[in-house]
Amino acid sequence: MGGTVLLVPNLLTRASAVIDRSVVRFMERRMAPRTPRIDPKDARTGLIDLARAYSDGTLGTPSPFFPAPSAPTVTVTPQGDGPLGTHVVDLAYPSEYQPFLPAARDLHLRSAENLTAHARWWTSGRGRPTIVLLHGWGGGNHWVTSRAFVVPYWLRHGFDVAAFVLPFHGDRAPGTSLGRSGAQFPSGNPMRTNEGFGQAIHDLRALAMFLRSRGAGAVGAMGMSLGGYTTSLWASVAGPDEPGGLEFAVAMIPAVSMSRLFWRHGEHSAQRIRAAKAGITEELLADAFAVHAPLTRPVRLPPERLAVIAGKGDRITPPDQAEALAKHWGVDALWFDGGHLAQVGRGDALREVRRQLGGLGLAGREFRS
Repeated sequence: MGGTVLLVPNLLTRASAVIDRSVVRFMERRMAPRTPRIDPKDARTGLIDLARAYSDGTLGTPSPFFPAPSAPTVTVTPQGDGPLGTHVVDLAYPSEYQPFLPAARDLHLRSAENLTAHARWWTSGRGRPTIVLLHGWGGGNHWVTSRAFVVPYWLRHGFDVAAFVLPFHGDRAPGTSLGRSGAQFPSGNPMRTNEGFGQAIHDLRALAMFLRSRGAGAVGAMGMSLGGYTTSLWASVAGPDEPGGLEFAVAMIPAVSMSRLFWRHGEHSAQRIRAAKAGITEELLADAFAVHAPLTRPVRLPPERLAVIAGKGDRITPPDQAEALAKHWGVDALWFDGGHLAQVGRGDALREVRRQLGGLGLAGREFRS
């Protein structure tokens, strides 16, 4: 019997890994047609120049790459009643982000849909702490986000919740074709990828400023995958005493190295082969993406306000990504047996995070154990 019990988590981990690998292949096919061909004559030189431009005085804290936003002008649209006595409202506000590189500005302005930020807010109207949820790549649908993050669970335990839409996702994605969400961010265009993360942090800080102006007792972030990367980045940019900063951060199945993921997942692709022939390496990509890499800067929060949740069978953002973040943050990762998509067994980790936040008083008087 004991051997059978031990075998079950192992089988779940392996099965979850198989599911994840099939999704990785789908992601590679979906992104490949939108990835520009590499000209070996100038690709390496261009990437070196780009890395130099983005790292010129930007890698410290504070960084000119992440300027503090102004208070946003938010349009609030009621969507009816939510679970447990909450009200659901949709928030929309102009993204005032200005690209860091002048060369990126025309490209930025071409995507009109991406110039408006969106979020859905489940609010009790009682000044409770608010968790900002950050979806993964290809997400941005509020119905899916609410189920992926189990919104009623957090409402029940003393939090309000706001689901943010990342740049080039959901209603911010240009075009009308099926599967458009996330097709342009992150992408094979390093400049667009870098500016996308700059815009994400700018718009998130503006959202946090709005939530606090409406009485939120605290603002924290919880993100999955790409959202975990963005959560980790936000936590390294602005702490609780800065405009639009965070008071807690939870990174779930997080990515922390775009260069490592791009290089690993594209190992057998034609694009990777062309890149290698052009003299592009994983290390050069890391230099180009350093301006937004979560491990580039110290985290702005103490360990007791941080949590990392990861799946042993994750093959999309593999365990070494979560391990690197946990080490950087000085915390122990909370593990479940499942993978990136089939998150089997994650309930215990979520309960541990809920108890951790409650123990710090971050859930206020509404908290129920």
